Amino acid sequence: FVFRPLCQSFVPNNPGRMASKRVARSMVEWSAFAERVPANQKEVFRTFKAKSDLFVSKVHRFPENLPKIDFAAYRSRIAAPGMVDQFEKAYGAVKVPYPADKSNTKSTIDGQEKDAKVQSAKYIAELQQSIAEAKKMIQVLDSLPAVTEMTHEMYADYFPDQARNPVKRPTFWPHTKSSQPENDPHTLN
Repeated sequence: FVFRPLCQSFVPNNPGRMASKRVARSMVEWSAFAERVPANQKEVFRTFKAKSDLFVSKVHRFPENLPKIDFAAYRSRIAAPGMVDQFEKAYGAVKVPYPADKSNTKSTIDGQEKDAKVQSAKYIAELQQSIAEAKKMIQVLDSLPAVTEMTHEMYADYFPDQARNPVKRPTFWPHTKSSQPENDPHTLN
């Protein structure tokens, strides 16, 4: 038995022709899937892929359609009239049921996928906007003088809301937010 890609058809008139049409429609892009798996879940991913490959190989063991039987050869060898015709009729009536999606799960999942794509596109657009704003901020920060060259007056000019203002907002040494009286955890309100 030779494994071939699912998108290729197998050799015609081969009794081992596989059920590739059903499986090919739900083919997984394993390389793209593997790129999105976090490093701490690689082993779980490998196990999942092995189980999936095992399932696909089991499906491919069986032919897509029932094999053809030469009933004419049986008619020439069996003397009982009508017996081969009954078997041929019964064999032709055999229908292997394919599982039906009674609860309409596939269309629900497809709808969720479309919604997720829309949400992802919105989220990506928001992220692109915040990236653009961050790049603008980086350009502004790059245009400022170095921290070692900046004076308190320059800092107050560039960042008036963050600069120390002893008149409007007096602070105590060491002038950090956590050391100010309004941030003392032991103060009763």
